[in-house]
Amino acid sequence: MDEVRYRHAEEALFSDAGITPVEHRIRVTGVEGDVRVLDVGEGEPVLFLHGGPNAAATWAYVAAEVSRHGIRCLLLDRPGCGLSARPATVPDADSLGDYLARLSVDVLDALDLGPVTVVGSSLGGFAALRTAAASPDRVRRVVLAGCPAFVPEWTPPGFFALLRRPLTRALLLRSPATRSAAAMSLRMMRHRVSVKAGRIPDPMIDWIRAWQAHTDTMRNDTAMIVACGDRTAFDPRLDLTPADLAAITVPVTALFGADDPVGGRDVGERLVAALPDATLEVLPDGGHLPWLDDPAWLAGAIRTAVRAG
Repeated sequence: MDEVRYRHAEEALFSDAGITPVEHRIRVTGVEGDVRVLDVGEGEPVLFLHGGPNAAATWAYVAAEVSRHGIRCLLLDRPGCGLSARPATVPDADSLGDYLARLSVDVLDALDLGPVTVVGSSLGGFAALRTAAASPDRVRRVVLAGCPAFVPEWTPPGFFALLRRPLTRALLLRSPATRSAAAMSLRMMRHRVSVKAGRIPDPMIDWIRAWQAHTDTMRNDTAMIVACGDRTAFDPRLDLTPADLAAITVPVTALFGADDPVGGRDVGERLVAALPDATLEVLPDGGHLPWLDDPAWLAGAIRTAVRAG
């Protein structure tokens, strides 16, 4: 961990986005120390949950857009990611779903917040759905930014298979994080059109390289990925079943990238059909993290969802 160098890249990203987040350090259940929440704007609160491996500042440009419209953006560094302390025990297939649902509620309690809109990406989308199912009184609405993990017919990112194998895992974790490697990771998540067109700003690519190089995010999330399955796949007990989805009563807005390798339009259509109150929007040429392709598109959909109540 090199916090100084990481913060330097993060601050450059915030400056480019035009935001100055307030940093909260809070205590939550099952974490060895503090977790970090970045607070941007004032108004109706929205909790943002990133995927893995990733960190809170991935939402910087979205938060900049959303916070101009009377919305308070709360960006969580999930435990073990960014500058949050790691979990006391690595979440596994037995504990991950309940752990993530409890984490969201603990964060809301620590910030003295009532029901909020929850925005989730990938594993964060899974967390948002699990939170809505377990604590519908704390979730006003869910916004899914890209295909969530563990929904029916999702496809785990290909590099997870490499992380499950001890030899390739060791090689990947020891490999130097470079700017070209950061850009390659974006292309793997099907953002190659945006990378080639220069639509993803340099400070974002530099920040991605910084969390890979200067935080323990990759190592900690790799431990969780390994603990949640065997050498071939995730444990199927993690999968959200049709019954699980049918029990989620809060409104859900699903915002998918058409080229998301984890799940595109077809997966999104089946997901919203399984949810009692859900709608789907699809971003042409969008990848797994569609706000990197078009932050204004996601920001506009979040504003619409918040206003809908």
